[in-house]
Amino acid sequence: MRIGLLVLFTMMMTHAVASSSKDDIQQDRVIEVSGIGNVQSVPDRFSFSMTIEQKGEFAAELNKTINTKTSAVVQALLKIGVDKKAIQSLQVRFNPWIEYDSKTRKQKGFILSRQINVTLKSLALYELAIDKVLNLGVSHINQFTFTNSRNDENYQQALEHALKNARQRAIDMAKVLGLKLAGVVSILEQSSGTVAPVMMRARQDQASSQGYQAGEMSTQARVKVVFALQDGL
Repeated sequence: MRIGLLVLFTMMMTHAVASSSKDDIQQDRVIEVSGIGNVQSVPDRFSFSMTIEQKGEFAAELNKTINTKTSAVVQALLKIGVDKKAIQSLQVRFNPWIEYDSKTRKQKGFILSRQINVTLKSLALYELAIDKVLNLGVSHINQFTFTNSRNDENYQQALEHALKNARQRAIDMAKVLGLKLAGVVSILEQSSGTVAPVMMRARQDQASSQGYQAGEMSTQARVKVVFALQDGL
């Protein structure tokens, strides 16, 4: 009787160990793949910034002059169709005005500057806007960039393409090994949806002396997906 119970117990333990080992093997049967998705779009917004700068001895007078020039620039932009909400002129810098004569360092007064940021919905407004502000005391016109108003939507589409790309890659790899996908274990989003702005580039056009084109911009999404595997058919 004792021998029979011992044999039965041994068989049960062997079966349990075998089942446990089989489960461990099943749990380890996974495949990790990366997926990439891209969506191409045409920029529909154009942004640039300009700086109004004034030098002088008295801060109050400088501030008055800067405010007058800023108001003139804003009004000029509004007249050509720029949305008031698309004009920002809050950033102001106040620095000492230092000049050097041989080895002598002398403060002659102060430099007050204000940065104005502008976003245009039409590229056709670009040349007109530049012509207007250059005649109103603008000291510097800074870097131009193209962006797209549908960045979020484009990124969601790119993310969907990345997931499909990861799944297809996993299917192809598993098929070679005689396996198939059993489900998703985990998904990691490796991109943040930030789209690098497109820098403006000039081109020579046959119809005019100089023109501008935005070209296309690419929104990319990256994911890492872990799939569980099972025996193929």
